[in-house]
Order: sequence, then C-alpha cells, then structure tokens
Amino acid sequence: MEPRSTRTRNGVILVGVLIVAGVAAYVAGASVEHQARTREAATAAAQLQAARTQVASLQSLRQLLSADTWAYRAAVALDNRNFGVANDDVAQVVVSLNAVDAAAAGINTRSLVALKTEAAGVRISVATNLEAQRTQLVRLADGITALSGPPRS
Repeated sequence: MEPRSTRTRNGVILVGVLIVAGVAAYVAGASVEHQARTREAATAAAQLQAARTQVASLQSLRQLLSADTWAYRAAVALDNRNFGVANDDVAQVVVSLNAVDAAAAGINTRSLVALKTEAAGVRISVATNLEAQRTQLVRLADGITALSGPPRS
C-alpha cells in the first residue's frame, strides 16, 4: 500500500505546486498589466494637458485675430460714414481683446494691455474730416496685427 500512497501524495503535491504556480503567474501578469495601464494613463494625461494648452493658445490667438478684423471693419465703416457701425465694431475690438489670454497666446502682456487701453479710448464721432479717426483705427489694427506676429505652424 505504501507505493500507492506515495504516488497519491506526489500527485497532490504536484497539483498544489501547479495551483501555486498558476496563481503566481496570474498575479505577475496582473501586475505587469497594471503597470502598463498606469504608464498609458500617465501618457494620455500628459497628451490631454498639452492639447488643452494648445486649445487655450489657439482660442486666444483667434480672439486677437478677431479684434484685428473688427478694427479694420470699423475703419471701413468709418470710410462709408457709418459712424454707429464703426462704434459698434470698435466695441467688438475691446470685447475680443479682453478675451485674449496673453500667457496662453504667448504674447507680451504689456503690449496687450496697451492695446486694450488704446481700443477703449477710441470714440468715433460724426465729423467732416475723418482722417484722424481713420488713422487712429488703422494704427490700432496695425498694433493688433504686430502683436499677433507671424503665423504659427
């Protein structure tokens, strides 16, 4: 009877070893998978942050270009003697400039503040000689254009 008992005992030990090895392999695989997912999550979080930064930059640049467009529209409205439209367009310049985040757009904060102040001071009035007002609007538009800089890729 002894040989059979030894075989049974060896079989039970073998099954136990296989179960322990299977559990160990499962735990090791789960650990490796968890580490891979953690790395992927960190990479995805970094990419998301970079995308959010780029979106903020592009939105600020869009607002700056919008201000530029409104300034030129105001100059055209002034040339057409649409004084009310020109004033409304100047108000839109101010709104657009106020929406620009200098840090996000990568532009000089002092220059932006100076443009905001200049834009807030523009008042279009009915006049026979429009040259001074037109010059003021074109100078404002040129300042905005200069601040927006060369096109970014």
